[in-house]
Amino acid sequence: MFAHKFLLVFLVQLLSAVLANKETIGHKYEQVCSGMYSKQDFHGKVDPFISFDLKKFSSNFDDDTIVVVIYDFQDYQHIGVYEGDSPYKTYICDDAAVERGVCEEEHLNEFIIKDTIYDPETGENQSMKNSVMTFSQSTTGLHDTKYSVVKTGFYCVMARPLYYDSENYKSSKYAAEVNFRNSYGQLAGAEINKLPMYGLLAIAYGVAMALYSFAFWKHKHELLPLQKYLLAFFVFLTTENIFVWAYYDIVNQKGITAGTTVYMVFLSIMSAGKATFSFFLLLIVALGYGIVYPKLNKSLMRKCQFYTIFSFALCVAFLIHSYTVDIEDPTPFIMITFIPFLLSMVVFYFLIIRAMSKTTQYLKEQRQVVKLKMYRNLLLVIWCSFIILSAGIVVSSVFYLGMNTIEMIERDWRTRFFFTDFWPSLVYFVVFCAIAFMWRPTDTSYMLAASQQLPTDPENVADFDLGDLQSFEDDNEDLDNNLVDDISIITEEEVPSNFRDANNTNNTNDDSDSTNKP
Repeated sequence: MFAHKFLLVFLVQLLSAVLANKETIGHKYEQVCSGMYSKQDFHGKVDPFISFDLKKFSSNFDDDTIVVVIYDFQDYQHIGVYEGDSPYKTYICDDAAVERGVCEEEHLNEFIIKDTIYDPETGENQSMKNSVMTFSQSTTGLHDTKYSVVKTGFYCVMARPLYYDSENYKSSKYAAEVNFRNSYGQLAGAEINKLPMYGLLAIAYGVAMALYSFAFWKHKHELLPLQKYLLAFFVFLTTENIFVWAYYDIVNQKGITAGTTVYMVFLSIMSAGKATFSFFLLLIVALGYGIVYPKLNKSLMRKCQFYTIFSFALCVAFLIHSYTVDIEDPTPFIMITFIPFLLSMVVFYFLIIRAMSKTTQYLKEQRQVVKLKMYRNLLLVIWCSFIILSAGIVVSSVFYLGMNTIEMIERDWRTRFFFTDFWPSLVYFVVFCAIAFMWRPTDTSYMLAASQQLPTDPENVADFDLGDLQSFEDDNEDLDNNLVDDISIITEEEVPSNFRDANNTNNTNDDSDSTNKP
């Protein structure tokens, strides 16, 4: 389940793209929305605003124009009006709408805005909670009036051509750029909280890496290969989180540029390495690397490494392919790279589960209760992380289902990042630190890989733990008198043959001497 969790965490992080303050709107996607902070709630150097810049306009009708409205989403019911028994709203005030008396001529070529509407739930008239701005534009360029954001909220911009051929389903084509400019910088309102959060996470990784590095340096002559892998991965994870924090900081200052786009691709490749190497570490641990066996079979280790590289290549191929796909024109061809990548992760998952089952079964049969306890602790960490993630999903689902649609959109944009992006990253940090602590370097941790515990009564060794091995070096006499019958730290097979021969000879001579004594 731990491997499955890593897969879910990685996919969530992979699919969550950074939202810049500039969004594209066009004839295919007529509306964009973004959270905005007021200057009082989030201090900055500029007054927050929303601007509309018409980049392209290809008219299929004479005197056609683009009609735009900017509004707070909680006022969406005030946009447009129902006519008679029609289930569809009339949104734009054109000549026909004026003739029908739906709107006044002074609002021609604008969106129809109703200051008050009847709320059937309360039985009262409901007024708009924020100002609404509507205008029309037929020439390319930046509109001369900007929408000032006075209150924190979730704001939307909708644009439609004035004319539409309903018989042939034709309308004018256009493309525009909407700038949701907050006071603090270029990041979108839903993304700004990631900046301090990832900064704190990078610091947490740095502190954990420093503690692990101290233990690594203190016991540098008693290290297992697995502990070297863990330190290298600690360095990688700390560096990755620093890079992620730096990316959000750069985007907040410069916005989305060609350089930041390349940077984002680089971070995605690092995420691919994070996911695949996490699976690799879990696989070799599940196979008993460093604890059950000092080293894995060379052929088996090569297979694990080659499969990790293969999975990483599939992941990178999927990332590169996803960046070449037009987000406004999705294509099923993305599945060509996504399906092989997903299958490789699923295969990794089953390999880990199978290896873990075989290793624990072997330890039970050999009655290696010390090492079996370590693997049971690992499984406990895995299950705890899975339960925490599942509980988080349930709690967030109940929280969302308890709100109506307007409340969800209005309130969720400020905290959505935690449930989609940061929450899994936090769980990943806790789980990895727990595993690294379990396999941390100690004075005698290397002896676990170089020793074989003889089968004994489990009740006599149930309390034996990794740290207890320190007592063996501190008190050799106590070891000889009390533990030699229970635990053999060095097996007979690991003692050189010439030493055993010499020892047997001495024992024979001693026995002979004792026999000849009176």
